[in-house]
Amino acid sequence: MNVLVIPTWYPNGKDKLMGIYHKEFTEALNNYGISANMLYIDRQRLNNPIKFLFMKKKLIDNESNYKVYIYKMLNLSKISFKLQLKSYVRKLDKAFKDYLKTNELPDIIHAHVTLPAGYAAAILGKKYNIPVVVTEHYSRFEKFYNNKFKNYSDYVFNNSTYSTVSNYMKKIVLKYTNKCEVIPNLVDISPFNNNIERKLDKTFKLVSICALREGKRIDIALKAIKILKDINIKVHFDIIGDGFYENYYKEVCNDLKLNKSVTFLGRKNKFEIANILKKENALLISSELESFGIPGIEAMASGLPIISTNCFGPVEYINSKVGIICRVNDPKDMANSIIKLINNYNKYDSNYIKKIAFNYSKEEVIKNTIKIYNKEIKKREK
Repeated sequence: MNVLVIPTWYPNGKDKLMGIYHKEFTEALNNYGISANMLYIDRQRLNNPIKFLFMKKKLIDNESNYKVYIYKMLNLSKISFKLQLKSYVRKLDKAFKDYLKTNELPDIIHAHVTLPAGYAAAILGKKYNIPVVVTEHYSRFEKFYNNKFKNYSDYVFNNSTYSTVSNYMKKIVLKYTNKCEVIPNLVDISPFNNNIERKLDKTFKLVSICALREGKRIDIALKAIKILKDINIKVHFDIIGDGFYENYYKEVCNDLKLNKSVTFLGRKNKFEIANILKKENALLISSELESFGIPGIEAMASGLPIISTNCFGPVEYINSKVGIICRVNDPKDMANSIIKLINNYNKYDSNYIKKIAFNYSKEEVIKNTIKIYNKEIKKREK
């Protein structure tokens, strides 16, 4: 089977985590017997059109077992959304024709995120009679279905197999269309599996893993740590990640006088994260909204219980035997949840937690994805 992956996001520029999932997904497809490449339309900011004129417009990245074909265009969305989308569709069609000069016609096109990649891929699939699967990842995806975008989302619904990364997203989608699959984010859990027997020390070790953006609300987590510190509960908070809000979160940490209780560890690769998790007692997710929450699965694969805000995605896999759900943007409730988890720490079975994580392993997700591909190919052949 030959698959072409078309993502809306790809890791480049300042945010190296944006779209990293799509690379891991394409690599996993190839690892499990699917021949897959990626085609990415890189939308360059309009603020420096002169620079764009002299920029190389086509690049090919050679990954471990596949290629990424990158075609650059100017992002015209600040001028007009309709103009930008029309330009994106045209650019993708042109890029696809160029891609076919050295590659076979794909059996499946798998686009990630409804706009623009999903919409443009649906048009491409209809033109070339290729089945299209679209997976939505964007946490604020429902805005795609309002009056401004409705025509585009309806086109995607009618000309693709639509899917989301979680059941909570699927429930929302089913308000607008009558069919939706779930293709959860896959996680490479193998580096995280360990046989560590975790015991409580005098200091409870808590960790967060996220890009340091506004919606991750690390400031709320820091306020919860402050509450615990003020009532003499010893907690050390490690923060793994970097991003645009890093300096702000460090300022909050300093203002709350938490520098001895908090360590900003910066960005780490998955093997470094796996080693850090061996020394932690629990994972904290403080986000306002998450479509899924990959760090939660990684922590569970390591046997860690989780404290998470009710930010939708993680609720998919966190039950009372895995961890505790607290209110969004409520440092007091978060602090109380941390205390509750500490007091009941010995009740959490690491083997059970690891078993739940396995449902989101690369093997399971790719196996189910291939079933969806085969079903769509058979439908097209009839």
